Amino acid sequence: MKGFTPWPAMIVEPSIDLLNQPRKANTKSVFFFGTRNFAWIETNNIKPFEGPWKAELAKVNKPNSFRQAMADINTYIEDPTEVDAEVSKNTISNHSTEADFDKIRDGLTDDDTTNDIRGNDDADNGVETITGDVTVDLDEVAPSYKTPVKRTPKAKASAVATVKAKSSASSAVTKASAKRRRSSQTANSSAKRKRNSSVGYLEDLNDYINHKSSSTPPSRRKINADALAHIGSTSRRNVNSIALLDRPVVSRPEAQTIDMNARSQTLAERDITPSQLTFGFLGLGIMGSTIVKDLLCTGHKVVVWNRTMSKCTPFAEAGADVKGTPMDVVEASDVIFCCVSDPKASKDLVFGNCGVLGVKEMNGKAYVEMSTIDPETSQDIAEGIQSAGGRYLEVQIHGTRQEAEDGMLIILAGGDRSVFEDCHSCFKTIAKNTFFLGEVGNACKVNLILQTIVGVSLVGLAEALALADRFSISLKDIIDIFELTSMKSQLLLAKGKEMAKGDFNPQQPLSHMQKDLRLVLSMAENLDQSMPVTAITNEVFKHTKRLGYSEHDSSAVFVRSRF
Repeated sequence: MKGFTPWPAMIVEPSIDLLNQPRKANTKSVFFFGTRNFAWIETNNIKPFEGPWKAELAKVNKPNSFRQAMADINTYIEDPTEVDAEVSKNTISNHSTEADFDKIRDGLTDDDTTNDIRGNDDADNGVETITGDVTVDLDEVAPSYKTPVKRTPKAKASAVATVKAKSSASSAVTKASAKRRRSSQTANSSAKRKRNSSVGYLEDLNDYINHKSSSTPPSRRKINADALAHIGSTSRRNVNSIALLDRPVVSRPEAQTIDMNARSQTLAERDITPSQLTFGFLGLGIMGSTIVKDLLCTGHKVVVWNRTMSKCTPFAEAGADVKGTPMDVVEASDVIFCCVSDPKASKDLVFGNCGVLGVKEMNGKAYVEMSTIDPETSQDIAEGIQSAGGRYLEVQIHGTRQEAEDGMLIILAGGDRSVFEDCHSCFKTIAKNTFFLGEVGNACKVNLILQTIVGVSLVGLAEALALADRFSISLKDIIDIFELTSMKSQLLLAKGKEMAKGDFNPQQPLSHMQKDLRLVLSMAENLDQSMPVTAITNEVFKHTKRLGYSEHDSSAVFVRSRF
């Protein structure tokens, strides 16, 4: 390195402290003899210990510390036990690696993989000298083995120039191949394997040198077939498998029970006169169950259906009529609401077996689609309902479960205006504002646009709080300061507090948010509209789903940003 004299060292696994330091490109973790410390060193500053560099260094007067380092490396070459033990103590070599995981997956143990197979050693883990300029690849001197079968080394001009050069290369192989095993169980067993590997490789190199001086082809090393017979067996497991595979399990959020007797103060203060119509409701999920509860509390007559019939029990006890199929709900109702998880579920309820269109004629009955769907799906459902003699209204609800309980949702409607008027008392119960946006499809578009803003904002908030957490700054302090700024919003404040507490009980499930972002991107694709930030946001939510947080609140995206 510039500003430093050459120094004896060897390439090792990075120490735990070194992993926390910035690393440049094309660098390797190096252990310095003498000083016994670690550093990231560029590969072009690494030279083989044996060779012309060693001879040049011997001619130069060096301080006592350098002479101690040279003595240290010579001691290591003769007996690597002590140095290996110190390196293993400070590095992550004892931690589980991808190679360990592969062995566990294939049912192998450390003894299984070392019986006559000397592959999987990193060729870079040899004794080196750190210098200032010329690049010398250690593979030029000691190529590593990738398979159990010996491969004939490639001819090197420097290796066959003179007998003296051959002798020097042989000496370099003897010392450089005293490698540390990455997955070693103890320092003593590691040293033993390295010496065995050195002897085996030296025999191969001697065969190669003899081959260059005679016409007799070198003999090939035999493979012990018995040592390979058990590969792939699942009967032998490494004891480290428990530690490696014992990964944290994400628990599913607790099911939220509905308290049919509870009623928000906001809703209690409203003067609501219930309609005389009978309202059917298909789907009792997070939002659907809350809306039905509010309708029952305000005196509306409600008929319900849900795929899981056990969820209908508390509503039946509160006065709702329970039906066995969506078709039965249509026959018993004047206006039918549908609130399910995605476009496919919405279409299945309408066009599927015993679905809404299972009745012969709707005879002017109204169908209100409250699921978050794309405009194309809404148009398809509208055509199906209208062809059966019914009226159709798309209603997109914007808000969380808590806002639904408080009657503070935003209603976005489009379609038949007469249906909008028939549902006035229902909308007054669950929403603080309602908007009629015209023809079918407009409400879906506006809602998805709003969901885009929510999704992108949540990811930005999660990454900002994750950064604060890495700085060990109190997340509560960040949120308190954020609340005083002009950027504050009730949504981000609520989600920020959930992230700080690690409370991800679903107000708006993460899987639903990711579904909405997917619909947004599909809608933009049809218009050739570029939305790169939304696309990245969608990927962040998808990754969080893969981590097991699909059913948690959308604020769980903080977990992915943090880890």
